[in-house]
Amino acid sequence: MKQHTATIGILVMWVALTATVVSQAMSQEGQASGGKITTGAGPAAKAPSKSIRKPPKASGRNSSKATTTNTILTTQSPAAVETIDGKWWTTGNGFGDSEVVFTQNGSQVSGVIRYADGRTGMVTGTMVGKKLQHTWSNSGGEGGTGWLELSWNNFLGGPWHNQRVRDGSWTLNRIEGKWCFGGSRNRIRTVTHNARGQVLVVTEDGSQDEGRLEGPYFFLDSDFGSIQGTMNFRNNRVDWSTGFFWTWCGR
Repeated sequence: MKQHTATIGILVMWVALTATVVSQAMSQEGQASGGKITTGAGPAAKAPSKSIRKPPKASGRNSSKATTTNTILTTQSPAAVETIDGKWWTTGNGFGDSEVVFTQNGSQVSGVIRYADGRTGMVTGTMVGKKLQHTWSNSGGEGGTGWLELSWNNFLGGPWHNQRVRDGSWTLNRIEGKWCFGGSRNRIRTVTHNARGQVLVVTEDGSQDEGRLEGPYFFLDSDFGSIQGTMNFRNNRVDWSTGFFWTWCGR
């Protein structure tokens, strides 16, 4: 009986010892795997985050901006050159009554001056828009530089100067051409003149009238004497002392 009891005790001790060894082996296996052994599903593993590099912000006085702007280049088209070729009647302070016949090639202008007193001259210049920058000289040894600006359709006016004259001025009137009596194109007067200011007017029925230019005034001979016309540049017309008028109809 004692032997049987001892055998059972040895068996119990062996079972307990075996259980302890197994328990220690399992604990060591869990530690070797780098974590705890748990039952059931664990929390989902997070995906590794990607790092995004941002360009460094520029700083300091010599830094350049990272952003660029689109620059739209705008250019202004040059003003159209006005046409002044043809014959003009000129008057002005210190310049003298004369006719000027301009010849124009694009912006380049040349002209022949014929004075009422018989002198002759030349004028050359460049048109920029409505303005003519020019120099002139004549057979009397005079000359100067200045500008003329086309105002409306009938008038140029501007200053000039030289060694003798500091504030000269002159105006040019386009008298030679077609004028409409009372503004009617059915009653056109064709006007021509020479360097001495003598005027010939041909009416729509072919009859002729004579007149003269004196400075800025237009005198027309009639059966009742001489009637005076005043140039109205703003309206491109001649207002006559008798109450009627002409309007400019072109060359």
